[in-house]
Amino acid sequence: MIKLLALFLTLSVANGQTLSYLLPDEKGLFEHTLGTHLKNANNEIVILTPSMNYPLLRTQLVRTLSKGTTLTIITQNPKNDPLALVAYRGVELSLYLARPLADTLIFIDDTTVCHLSGELNAEDLTRKTNHAICSDEADLVAAMRQNIDKIRKRSKPYLK
Repeated sequence: MIKLLALFLTLSVANGQTLSYLLPDEKGLFEHTLGTHLKNANNEIVILTPSMNYPLLRTQLVRTLSKGTTLTIITQNPKNDPLALVAYRGVELSLYLARPLADTLIFIDDTTVCHLSGELNAEDLTRKTNHAICSDEADLVAAMRQNIDKIRKRSKPYLK
């Protein structure tokens, strides 16, 4: 039995993990998971979102930036958090105007990706039903990296 358990744990770690959250019911759990991933980020965080107004996330991002991690925000509405964060070193703000964005994608260190239906707006996440998924599956992370790179090429820097 112990041998089977060891095999199962090895396979589960090798295959990655995908966690699903139904918001607002599991908002606290989602915020904890996302905060843990942001806290452990070492190199790069990319946030692709229609707009962003999430004070708790902004606080966690500032802490992560102090470690030397870079942050790229690609948005269609630079008001609120993106404008507040652009003042920090290591933050790049870009505008994506090719098509309307409907969902949010958070990419952390080529190891984790989180997808959220809708904007990164703390008030909306408390009042509206949303679905969030965080995954560290290598194939999914690689596919999302390619998508983010394509969108990054089509976006324009906010500050030139």
